Amino acid sequence: MRVLLVNAFHYLRGGVERTYLDESRWLTAAGHDVIHFATRDPRNLPSPTERFFAPPADFGEGAAASRQLEQLPRAIWSAPAARAIEALLAEHRPDVAHLHAPSRYLTPSILPPLARARVPVVMTLHDFKPWCTNRILFAHGAPCERCRGGRHWHAFATACVQESRAKSAIGTIEAYAHQALDVYRSVERWIAPSAFVMAKAVEHGVPADRLRPLAHGVERPAVAGATNGVAGASEPFVLYAGRLSVEKGVRQLPAIAMRVAPVPLLVVGDGPLAAWLAGAAATQPNLRLLGRIPDVSLAALRRAAGAVIVPSLFYEHFCYAAAEALAEARPVIAARIGAIPELVEHEATGLLVPPGDPHAIAEAVRRAMTDPAAKSWGEAGRAHVASLADPARHVAGLVAVYREVTEQS
Repeated sequence: MRVLLVNAFHYLRGGVERTYLDESRWLTAAGHDVIHFATRDPRNLPSPTERFFAPPADFGEGAAASRQLEQLPRAIWSAPAARAIEALLAEHRPDVAHLHAPSRYLTPSILPPLARARVPVVMTLHDFKPWCTNRILFAHGAPCERCRGGRHWHAFATACVQESRAKSAIGTIEAYAHQALDVYRSVERWIAPSAFVMAKAVEHGVPADRLRPLAHGVERPAVAGATNGVAGASEPFVLYAGRLSVEKGVRQLPAIAMRVAPVPLLVVGDGPLAAWLAGAAATQPNLRLLGRIPDVSLAALRRAAGAVIVPSLFYEHFCYAAAEALAEARPVIAARIGAIPELVEHEATGLLVPPGDPHAIAEAVRRAMTDPAAKSWGEAGRAHVASLADPARHVAGLVAVYREVTEQS
């Protein structure tokens, strides 16, 4: 089967790209012909179809609102992306197109060319972009569903897009335009990585018969080396690994570190709160920021951690941070929110705490690092992830969805 995988970025940037790139590799290994469509970027990995990629754009958190305003027409409906995918389809006729996160970089403008070429479309719900202007149903520190039912003006009223009124105005215009055009009508099947996402999609109007549940695959990386040279890794430590942003609960990390001292809290990752967190770490010796590190080094750290914390404040769709720690049989302390409880079962595969409670997280960390039962939680967690997120199972699930849509086309 020839599969066209579509995503805004073709390099490892976050959880979405991990899924997209893993699926590309696993499908290829299973004998499928995989081609790609993304935006051009010097960080991109090699692809057989990279010459067809869409021109670059900049809608990131560092982009000025004035720059985003200049690109406003393309943010709503990218004619360059539509032309680029048309050129790809003229030379490469896929059996199915699988969209991940086209975002403002590609926009839903790529869907009509696929429909005209009679290529069936599947899309993974990595976020709630079809219904939420800022993608994650989160605003100013808490879950938010004010825009449900197409009331996107709330995005502008609350300035929820990167906490910018101007960027929220752009997002509001985009959301109303996409709603008026019914841009996702050609998506034949939606893949939901958790039961939580399935339920939310139905609440937002997706017919249940167009949804298919399929957890992301999780592959344990080979660890060539240990944690030598990493500050604090030679003694029992707690690990946070993920994006340094408000929705991930990162503002709680200094309070958690203070409560678990002198045990080191090692923080791996980067993001908009990096500078703020560095300021806090300057006065807390046990809060140690490692920045971005290679995957193999992170895997080694994860495998050695006394406990892994996931203090998220928003609706996690799957939660790689929890799944990857469980795959290493680590005790996981996580917020009871979104899809996390589908991975972390309290006192069975880890410990769950109320979101936004650093004291509860610290207490759970102390318990996880001293309670003999924590070893059994880790082993149960490893078995659960091995069953739920086995890469071979994931590929089989993908192919089943692909065949379903191609056979009915």
